[in-house]
Amino acid sequence: MTKKNLLVLILSLCSYSIHVIAQNNEVSFSVGGVFATDQTSTTVLATLVPCPPINPSCNIVTSRFTSSPGVAFMGNFARRITAFGPASLYVEAPVVGGPGRDTTVSFRSGTLLGDLVTLSSSSLFFTPSAKLKFLESSRISPFATVGGGLAHLGFASGTRNTGALQFGGGLDFKSPIPHLGFRAEARDFFSGGNFQSSSLTHVSPSHQHVVFAGGGVVFRF
Repeated sequence: MTKKNLLVLILSLCSYSIHVIAQNNEVSFSVGGVFATDQTSTTVLATLVPCPPINPSCNIVTSRFTSSPGVAFMGNFARRITAFGPASLYVEAPVVGGPGRDTTVSFRSGTLLGDLVTLSSSSLFFTPSAKLKFLESSRISPFATVGGGLAHLGFASGTRNTGALQFGGGLDFKSPIPHLGFRAEARDFFSGGNFQSSSLTHVSPSHQHVVFAGGGVVFRF
């Protein structure tokens, strides 16, 4: 290899390295499914007369809330703040929204089963996080993320705001198109549920897992 060719190769590698390092920002958009864990509420009602022997717990009403899978959308902005060895540290601001999914409510009074009612529920999460990405210059880069923020939960005609923790991970895939990549990811949002315990009603579990799994595109600049 001549000195001229060697110089061209070195300059090309330096140019590529500068190009990669200069891409400190990411904007991504993903579409996927959202899955929520169930909740159960138990209410003890006051009665004027004792319960009959065939149903001794008639004053205890149990309701189970089961959400079906739904579609959710995620937008995210991330900025790289440092790199060390094969890893890069980002701060990010993911927003995940599930506009609506069916939640079935089943009732039981003592030993007697009640009706099934289907209502609509929704969720919106904003959880600023730290993201650790590995092998950023490779064609496939795994990452892990953890953070916390807010959750806005809707059920039937009511809403509730609560805190939320977020943790998850995924894979970034480079494409032949500059600045464009693809992403597959899964994130678990752990927050207060749609319902809270009161003096008469006990809700279990008191918190819910809402899992988002999907994929989309990433723009780097």
